[in-house]
Amino acid sequence: MRVLISTWQRAPYVLIILIALGLGMILLSSEAKSVLAKPLTGFSQQVATGLLLLGLLGYQWVLFFKRVTKDNRNARQAVVRHRWVGTAATLLFAIHAVRFGHVWMSTLSAVVFLVALTGVLNREVLRYRSNMIYLVWLLVHIGLSAALVPLVAVHIWVALAYQ
Repeated sequence: MRVLISTWQRAPYVLIILIALGLGMILLSSEAKSVLAKPLTGFSQQVATGLLLLGLLGYQWVLFFKRVTKDNRNARQAVVRHRWVGTAATLLFAIHAVRFGHVWMSTLSAVVFLVALTGVLNREVLRYRSNMIYLVWLLVHIGLSAALVPLVAVHIWVALAYQ
């Protein structure tokens, strides 16, 4: 129990992301949002939350580009913002997603969930002792995030083409 409390104190975003993942999975698997009021699931709401989600996901790449360019100014702040923006994006995805849909839409949802889950399993939470394990985690997290880009692009195209 002390480990959970110390993790919560050290990384309070973890519980929020786990709750958002659970909420998102419940809403998507039960399609509970399909019976909600029209303003919550209408086209305008989907566009608004989608644009905000796209902005949050785009911002997440700032940390990657800071690392690639070796820009170490405010590096710690960038990591903290990355974690909290990821938390907000996970919560917003739970609000934005209506149902799993077809195979590629289910794939998009699964990749979003995996990116969030791997984000939670970071070095601050699990305290990797081996640098190799950390590098594998980082490769998986960034690889899944990169796979998200074309999936989101196709989703936007299809969503707007069929409205």
